[in-house]
Amino acid sequence: MYTIRKFAGLCFGMCILMSCNQGEEQQAPLKVPEVKKIMDPFRYHKAIEVKPGLTLDVVSWGRGSDSVGGYLILRSDSTHLEYRSVSGELDGRITDVWDMDLDSDGNPELYIQAKGKGEGSYMNLYVYEFNSSGSSQKIPFPELSSSLKKGYKGNDSVYVKEGKLMREFPLVSSEDTTAKSTAEIRKLEYSLRNNSLHVREL
Repeated sequence: MYTIRKFAGLCFGMCILMSCNQGEEQQAPLKVPEVKKIMDPFRYHKAIEVKPGLTLDVVSWGRGSDSVGGYLILRSDSTHLEYRSVSGELDGRITDVWDMDLDSDGNPELYIQAKGKGEGSYMNLYVYEFNSSGSSQKIPFPELSSSLKKGYKGNDSVYVKEGKLMREFPLVSSEDTTAKSTAEIRKLEYSLRNNSLHVREL
């Protein structure tokens, strides 16, 4: 009888000890040290298939800022096993990339649209033309003239309509200190001749 009581007491003590240990573990969970998140270097990617076997990959990168950095165009011609790249500095963040043949010469252009940071969100457009040999030429995007810039405060909209490059933005009254947009919209049409972009107001 004494042996049975001793054994029962031992089991009861072990149960109490185990429950105490479990309670302590629940009250003091293991702390995982916080790891400081580092901004990924690549912030944008889009693949443009110009034709079967020919792809243009556009990526942007930059650590420490989301409004400046660089862009890279990777040209992959898997048909002829030719691979080339073009890079440049980026002002803003890329919002869209597309290709078109604005001058109908058989050589596609690549358009990279970027949006500036802050009030106004001014637009930047980077244009490259690629020929059949794989070489590229950067086509400067014309700045707005003083007359077209009047009332301009950013918030551009760029789109392709009937094979033409269009741009529009709201006008702001220079007398308005709050810089609120008027109901007027300025519309521009861009054409490409001899690897030079020309603009006219509609």
